[in-house]
Parts: sequence; C-alpha cells; structure tokens
Amino acid sequence: MTEYAIETKGLGRRYGREWAVRELDLKVRRGAVYGLLGLNGAGKTTTFRLLMGLIRRTEGETQVLGVDPARDGVALKRRVGYVAETHNFYEWMTVDEIFRFVAHYRKDSWDTKCEQSLRKRFRLDGSKKLKALSKGMRAKVSLTLALAFHPEVLMLDEPVGGLDPIARREFVQGVLAEYQEPERTILISSHLVNEISGLVDHVGILHEGSLIRDCSSEEFLSSVKRLRIVFDGEPPKQFSVEGLVRYRVEGHEGLAVTFDYRKNEMEKRIISAGAREVEVINLNLEEAFIEFVGGREE
Repeated sequence: MTEYAIETKGLGRRYGREWAVRELDLKVRRGAVYGLLGLNGAGKTTTFRLLMGLIRRTEGETQVLGVDPARDGVALKRRVGYVAETHNFYEWMTVDEIFRFVAHYRKDSWDTKCEQSLRKRFRLDGSKKLKALSKGMRAKVSLTLALAFHPEVLMLDEPVGGLDPIARREFVQGVLAEYQEPERTILISSHLVNEISGLVDHVGILHEGSLIRDCSSEEFLSSVKRLRIVFDGEPPKQFSVEGLVRYRVEGHEGLAVTFDYRKNEMEKRIISAGAREVEVINLNLEEAFIEFVGGREE
C-alpha cells in the first residue's frame, strides 16, 4: 500500500490551445486533510474532475487509492465521496427519494444511522422536491450523500458554497472533524479559506494550472510574513532587499512581504540596508494565500 491516497505525475488537461492544468505533480498522504487553494480559473475544479475520472486527461498519470480513474472509474467511485461545486440531481426526485436511490446502489457500505444523523443536523425535509431546494440545501444533500457511506477519500470542491455562516462552521468544525480518522483522507478546495484553515494540515496552491506551493500549513504560515519597516525620517519610495517580494509606503512606515522568512537573517539584511526597526506580522491562512498569490502575479 502506497503512503499516498492521491498521486499524480505530470497531469495535464488542455482545452483547445489552452491548458487548464499542466504538469501537475500532486501527492496527498493517507489520513491528510489537504487544502487545494487557488483563484477562480486556477484549475481546481478541473483537477477534481480529473481525479474522479469525469474528464479525460491530456497527459500524465493519476492514481487514487491505487486506482487509475481513467481505467476503472466505477471501482474508484465505490471508495471515494465527491461533492462538486455544482450539485446535479434528478430534479424530479424528493429528498427522501434521492437518499433511497443512492443507498440502494451503495447498500454494501451505506450507514443509515449516519444518514439520519446528518439529515437531522442539516434539517433536510424529505418531502421537498430537489428542484425546489436552495443552493445551500442542495449543498447539504450532496454532503450527506458523500459522507453516509464512510468513503476512504473525501473530495470536496467548494463544499460550503451557498451555506450560511452557521452551517459552514457546523460543517467544518463538526461534520468534517467527526469524519477524520487516521486512514481517511480529505482533499478540499474553498474560496472561504479561513473557514477551513483550522482543519487543513497541508496546503497546495494552484496558479494558472500549475502547483506553485506544496507544503504543510505550518511551514507555509511560518514562511509568509508581512513586515513593518521603520526608518529614521521618511521611508524611501523604493526599498530592495533580497527576500522581500512586495514593498510599499504606508504613512511613515514601509510595509513589505516575504515568502521565505528567516528571522535573524532577514532582519539583519533589512537593518543593514538602512532601516531602524523591523516588526514581523503573522498572517492567517487566507491573508498568507492572498499575499503569496498577489506577489506571484506582480
């Protein structure tokens, strides 16, 4: 058994002349909660669809739980729970009917008690037609369907989209926290980075179809810092020091960002370049992500 639940090598998908994902080497360890972050159009949804075998890859290799999705998608779907950004159902069904339908095809692994618990928690009315549900309620149905058979891997593409703040917190801090076990793996993508920041232990950042950062959450947060730089007198309009990615003047101080923060080394370089004082500002995951991607774009 490989140590990775998900592994890709040189994975790519091209639409015409444009690459949605290119040369993607992704490794997600078993038992990890991996946050796949990126701006709109970065390639996150394409990556999920490739991993599930829903679209054909243009190049590269893919393994999920040792299975190639392109060759045996049915076997893969028996072991993987997937929540897509858009929730496609048989619209004429009621909530009760969709659960009976899916439970029938997953009868070897379906947990009725888990289903009922989640339906109660999400306040799902079984008599409601799926076509009449709000976006948030459709998301709750999708999440329950994905969790109720205890999949080995859970892939969540924008799972909290449409949920109100209370439901988002309940899902992330309650439902997903309960799901976590040593051999269960979660790959999650969300625009609401702070909602998942306390859950993910590893982050990958997709930018224009390529993975530009892949490390533990702790390592990422310890390396991306905002610096407040104080000078004697007015701060210079331009200030260049090795390791600083962005610099701007704000009031009587300079603000800068570094992607490779090393306390003594960085501060010595800044002081020797003419600054009087350096204050390090720690960032949360969302702030660090914005600074990192923004700096790359600049």
